[in-house]
Amino acid sequence: MSSAEDRYRTAISTMEAAAREQDEQRGLRERRLAEARQQASEGMQKELAAAQKYAEHMDELTKRKQSAGGWATEKTLADKSRESLMEFGVHEEEAGTGYPNYPTPSYGTPAPVVPPRPEPAPEPPPVAATPEPPRRGRHARQPDDDDDFSSTSWLV
Repeated sequence: MSSAEDRYRTAISTMEAAAREQDEQRGLRERRLAEARQQASEGMQKELAAAQKYAEHMDELTKRKQSAGGWATEKTLADKSRESLMEFGVHEEEAGTGYPNYPTPSYGTPAPVVPPRPEPAPEPPPVAATPEPPRRGRHARQPDDDDDFSSTSWLV
């Protein structure tokens, strides 16, 4: 009887190991599914935010166009986030961009005088070159070529 009991216990332990492995695989699949759902949800949230921004921008452009009498001109559709293009100095949004801060001009001091550049010496006249051969027309026939086998039938 001991051999039958041993076989029974071996079969039971094999079945339990198989059931445990299936449970672990199911848990792994469920965890991966939850991660994929989370990533998809985050991605959709980002896309939704971008789509809302785009829709708001298009609504604003449509309002501008309608307020201009239906004309979609460059001035009508221009970005009006900046108050004026004639501003001087560094602005808060441009302070950390890494662009050099150019000094504002002072109108009280005269500009330094720069001496004029000397004119370059005139170039010598070109040497008479050999006349180039006459050019053939665009649709002129090509010269005969001994290696042209385009009219040979290779299916014979």
